[in-house]
Amino acid sequence: MKRAHVAALLAYVDKLDPGRAPATQEAVLERLDAWADVLLEVEPRAPHPEGHDWDASHAVRRHIARSPYPIKASDISRPWYAFQADVVRRHAGTFEPELHPEIDPDAEFGNAYVAALRAQLRAVASGEQPAVTSRAIGPAALATETPQQAYQREELVRRMKAGHRAGREENARRLALVSAHPDLLAAMHRLPGQRMWRGSVGGNRHVAAIVAEAEARTTIREEQHA
Repeated sequence: MKRAHVAALLAYVDKLDPGRAPATQEAVLERLDAWADVLLEVEPRAPHPEGHDWDASHAVRRHIARSPYPIKASDISRPWYAFQADVVRRHAGTFEPELHPEIDPDAEFGNAYVAALRAQLRAVASGEQPAVTSRAIGPAALATETPQQAYQREELVRRMKAGHRAGREENARRLALVSAHPDLLAAMHRLPGQRMWRGSVGGNRHVAAIVAEAEARTTIREEQHA
């Protein structure tokens, strides 16, 4: 906080609590010097990602309204550092390399990257740059798809649908296979959780064994009628 900001803040203190204002010019300057030292790294205002923005004058008003003790500079600095820690904790920490063309990605050491990341965190902590809490999931933060990305996404969807369709067909095949043998179907339905079995095997070895038995019987039957 600049000295002018501290002076304005102290004027607000004296307005709200005039009975404790310094009586002499010398005392006024001494208080200003002391507060300026303590509040050197405190910002007058700063944004919060959830709208609980920081305003040093609000901290003054809260203290005077709630505490019977004279306000000190630390009554402003302590809540500021708590606010600052909360904002940094909520920051997603994403780092966009394209915003830092000066950084060589092939550099032997990552000093430039670390320096840029620290500068970003300092900017977030001071309120110079707003914290980003949902960059990875917010639709507004998604970059425009390139034709190649669109093709890859469509291909992935196509393969997922094909896999799902093939799974349904395989389930139907196994269901028909086991249903052709009433004793095996009854044994399947007696298994825990398989009363409404629809052909899925999953990792159940008992289900897999019954399906294997049905396949073996079907193979033998087909060979006998060949």
